[in-house]
Amino acid sequence: MIEKVKVSREIADAAEVCSTFSRAMLISDVSSIYAGFTMVDKSSTKLAKLLVKDNYELEDAIQICFGEYEVKETPVERFKYFYDKYSQSDILFEKDFLGGMLAVAEWFDLPVKGRE
Repeated sequence: MIEKVKVSREIADAAEVCSTFSRAMLISDVSSIYAGFTMVDKSSTKLAKLLVKDNYELEDAIQICFGEYEVKETPVERFKYFYDKYSQSDILFEKDFLGGMLAVAEWFDLPVKGRE
């Protein structure tokens, strides 16, 4: 099994937007950017430019196009992601989950959003 490529949240979000594209079209767009061609700005162009900027090899970029990646985040970044996701929710479970997250953050004195 191939090890998943580690990516930033920004790249993961860009890849998620592209997940509805056909894989062949996405790989073609990403490869074109890697080859130095300019393209009309679209979601796949944004993803490709982020991958080039962060110095991913083309092989890793293709793997990312297939969804074979995982997000690399610090614990504080991960906390912020869930805080932003659940703080807007009206679902009781998600509000309770957020309350538990904030309690743990306070308990460990973590410098995270929501504890201002």
